[in-house]
Amino acid sequence: MLFLNYPFIKMGLPFWFGFLLYGLVGFWSIILYIKWIHLVLGKQLLIRGINILPIFYFLPNLHYWTAGLGKEPLIFFGLVSVFYAMASRAYITFSSLMGGILLLILRPHVAMMLLSALVLVFVFNEEYSLKRRVAVASVALSFFLTLLYMVFQITHIRHWNWERILYFNAYSIESFRHSGSYVPMLEYSLPYQLFSFYFRPLFFDANSLFQHLASVENVFVFAIHLLGILFALRDYKKIHYPQWVKMVFLFTLICGLLYVQRYANLGIFMRTKMMFQPFTLIALLFIIKQGKPFKNT
Repeated sequence: MLFLNYPFIKMGLPFWFGFLLYGLVGFWSIILYIKWIHLVLGKQLLIRGINILPIFYFLPNLHYWTAGLGKEPLIFFGLVSVFYAMASRAYITFSSLMGGILLLILRPHVAMMLLSALVLVFVFNEEYSLKRRVAVASVALSFFLTLLYMVFQITHIRHWNWERILYFNAYSIESFRHSGSYVPMLEYSLPYQLFSFYFRPLFFDANSLFQHLASVENVFVFAIHLLGILFALRDYKKIHYPQWVKMVFLFTLICGLLYVQRYANLGIFMRTKMMFQPFTLIALLFIIKQGKPFKNT
């Protein structure tokens, strides 16, 4: 971040210009996100003749974190540009290259998780020849190991040692103990850890106006998840899962499994979820859209 902002500082640009610049990046990311929605889901999802898709264009948590000066606008741009490239099958574009580079230099662990999801879906896709899948997996493995090395250096784990990894994970969670919205993740079972990460804060957690507003959004998000699971189970014979849906769900799962080992703060949960939750909701809507109409349920 210092490297990216250094030229603007040397040019003597005022501090407000940084908020304007990053806000514009966030705005363009949202526009690209909406284009991605139209590409994978269509421009309408009607319930009683009303198009509900615009609700998902204006998710408060997403706009909150992509509107200011910080990593989040750049990270979301990187993610949405890669997902858009995957969905449109225009894999090598200026946008996707810039997005991939930003992910690599700002958050290599996110790049590693995204690469894992994309490659796993590709490798198990029988539409491609075995030779091609093995070739892609081999190249991806070298990138994955490089990213893993970078992550180990950043987190001071340094090398692969399971006891050392567990120690640093526990230390990371304990470092949140005296924060304002600490969550005792070490005391939770894995399912409740994942639930806490994906859907909290809820109203029983809320101690501030921000947390109450976040709780409203999380209840809405939880309801969409329940509907998506309901439709997936009830209409499992007719539900189709294209590659982009599998990529989104797998990326969401990988993020959850790794982040619950490191984070224990409700504010950090909200900030982290903006990287994958907007995509997950659209994937769930894709499942719901394939099921029976709401008026018949």
